[in-house]
Parts: sequence; structure tokens; C-alpha cells
Amino acid sequence: MSHLWPAQSSRPQHYYAPSLEPQPAVPRIPNQRFLPYVQLFFEHLYFIMPVVDEQVYLDPYMYSSTNYMPLETYAFLCAICAATIVQLDAAISVPDMEPLPGRPTSAADMFIEECLRVRREFDYVGNATTVTVMTSFFIFAYYGNKESSEKAWHYLQESISFIENLDMDDENTMLKLDPLEAQWRRRLYWLLFITERAYSIQRRKNCRLHPTIELPLAFESEDPRLLHGFVNLAHLFSAIDDNFVSIWKGSARRKALCSEPWLAETQRSLDTVALSLSDITETARIDISVSREWLHVLAWQMGVSNGLVCDKGQTGTGRLDYPIELARRTVNITERANPLVLDSHGIGMEQKLSDIAGCLADVLHVSSGDTSDTFAQGRQYLHLMLNKLSMMRGKESRYLRPLVAKAGDILDSQVPRGMAALPPASGFRGKVEEDEGSSGRVDHRLQWAA
Repeated sequence: MSHLWPAQSSRPQHYYAPSLEPQPAVPRIPNQRFLPYVQLFFEHLYFIMPVVDEQVYLDPYMYSSTNYMPLETYAFLCAICAATIVQLDAAISVPDMEPLPGRPTSAADMFIEECLRVRREFDYVGNATTVTVMTSFFIFAYYGNKESSEKAWHYLQESISFIENLDMDDENTMLKLDPLEAQWRRRLYWLLFITERAYSIQRRKNCRLHPTIELPLAFESEDPRLLHGFVNLAHLFSAIDDNFVSIWKGSARRKALCSEPWLAETQRSLDTVALSLSDITETARIDISVSREWLHVLAWQMGVSNGLVCDKGQTGTGRLDYPIELARRTVNITERANPLVLDSHGIGMEQKLSDIAGCLADVLHVSSGDTSDTFAQGRQYLHLMLNKLSMMRGKESRYLRPLVAKAGDILDSQVPRGMAALPPASGFRGKVEEDEGSSGRVDHRLQWAA
């Protein structure tokens, strides 16, 4: 009778008898190495992600040599340092860090490798806390800025799973907590909500989180201006419902979902939420304003895909030149912005500006024979947006050259400063096509439906 399974002797000897030789302990990153990067986070990124308690994580004792951090805290600090470095990129001078023996020479890579290593040493899944949620979130931020989209999505979903396991999506649970603890949890929930909405749209994924709990209270916080901006951003992304995501994903029901009344209401709601932008930080104002114009562009592209936008005879948000107006608003925002504040939003800001500029380039191609002032101004806005992308986060954005190639002769031989001229793009062909590049991000090309 033949064996269904190979004989045990065919397996390597160590399959049954793992080595009993003691393994050398991996030395930790010294506590004091974390502090400069944590300080950078609070100086530049806390305004975007106000979920980390400054009183706890800027306490000098935490970084003293006599403090032996719990594994969970240590892993979290590794994650937040890695994310801070890659999000700021070359926008500012990041403190040098002498590499440790046997570790990556890049500080960000060393921190993330250490975070993942130490997480294997304890049961963070079975003993999850809000620190666990934040650790997974900052691992997502690291991979998102590195454009490792599969890993980024995995860790974003992991952080959302912890949110659900901790019942942070349940208002009744929140009401039973200490009020201060509840406020920190609300901030964390809504940060994940905003992030998932934006990333799901960019990657054409489903959303799991919904507006199921109350927003954090701005005027009872340590910085009402900061929280007021954060709450306004949450309002903006709350206007993006499941229908929006389904249509953008290319759902089989998109034709039924994307009606003219629905599209008009969506465009209107994007302008009516988050109206009060005066008494908020510049960081929040830029985030809200650019995100709003980006969402307007996506909604307009949905209209094109579903035959709701025409090249003539339309008014309002259904007209051909609407993306030129959106580009004008975007340029007004970015040209007045503090460059470091703009850069602090990381790769997400570059992606939104790239999407707006790409849509504008498509419209200008379609109307290449139009000599009106509107389309002449559109070419100027495109040039200004490409110039902005030529110096994002201290260097040329990876999205710049594909956009310059796509624009082709629209630029009238004007090329963003510091760049050599590129070959013109191939001829415009006409409908909204999708192309998923190596980064996993979907690019959109405009074509008119027959």
C-alpha cells in the first residue's frame, strides 16, 4: 500500500528538533534616539494627526536610560519615528542617526524593521489597546509614504480591526468611558475614518468605518483651533457616502447610483460642509481646501464616465471648464501656503495635486482649439501646479514627469523649473480609462463617451 504522506525521515531533522542553542539578544534602540523624531512629529505632524498625548510622549523621563519601556510603547515609538521621517522626507533637515550594527543604514527603515521585530515578541493582537491602534496606523503611514500600497492597506485594515475589537465605533461604549479617555478615542476613530475614506478612494477599496460615533469636542480640547480644523475635515469626508465610493470603484450599479440629481447634490454638499475655515490652523485649512477640490474633481470625472458632463451647453458643475475653476482654487491655496506646511501632508498631498493637474490636462487636450481666456488661464494653472510638484518635500515629486509627458504641447514649451523638456505625450484618445501603475495607485485618463 502506497503512503499518502511522505515518510517522516524525508523531512529535515530540524523540522522536529529546533536548535536549543541560545540565540543572542537583539539590542534595543537606545531610548534617547527616539526623542528628536518625536519632537519633529509634534512640531510638524501633530496638527494633522492629533492623537498622541504630548504630555506623555514629550516627558523627558520616557527617553532616559533608566526607563525600560514596555514592548508596546517601544514598538509604537519605532513606528511613529519611521512614519515621521518618510512623511517629511527632504522637506526639512532630519537629525542624523548613527546606524546600529546589523541594522539598515536608513533611520526610517531601521525604525520600522525594529517595530515589526519587537511586535513578534508579544501578543499585541490579543492584548490590544489604543497604543496598538496607533502603532498599526503609523506603520500604515510609513508604507503609504513609501508607496508600498499592499502593505499600507494591510496595516490600515489592521488598525481598523483593533478599532472594532475595542468597540471604538460604538457610541454607547464611548459614553461609559472616562470623558478625557473618550475624547482621545474619538480623535483616533475619526483620524482612521478620514484616512480610510481618502485611501479607499485612491486605491478603489471598500470602506469599513462610518460616522457611527460623535466627533471630538473642539472647545474642550487643549487646542480648540487645531481640533476645530480636524472636526471640519471629518465633516468633509463624511459627505463622501458609500455610493460615492461604489461609483468610483466602478461598481456594476454605478449607472443607477450616479444620477444627475445625486451628482449635483454631492458637489453641493462638498461646498456646504466645512465652511468655517478662518479660525483653524493653516495645516488644517490647506488639508480641507485641497481635499475638497480633489473630491470635486473626482465627482466631475464620475459625471464624465456616466455621460452627465457635456462639452457644450452645460452650466454649473456639469460644464466642460469646471476643472479649470477647481484648478484655479487649488492654485490660490498652494501658492499662498507655507511650503513646509504643504509638505507636511506627505505623499497624500502630492497625489491629490497630481489628480487635479491630470484632470486639468485632459480637459485642456479636449479643448485644444479653444482660444478663450478661460482655457488660456487653464494652461497657466497647469504650469503653476507642475511647478509646485517640482519642489514638493524638498525634491521633485515622482508624479511630475508623467504629468509633464501627459500635458505634451499644452505647456507651450514651458517646463517646470529645474526640469529638462520631456517628449510630448501621445495623442488624446477620449473616455475615462484606468491604469494601475507599479505603485498600485489608479491613474485616470479622460475620454468622452461616444
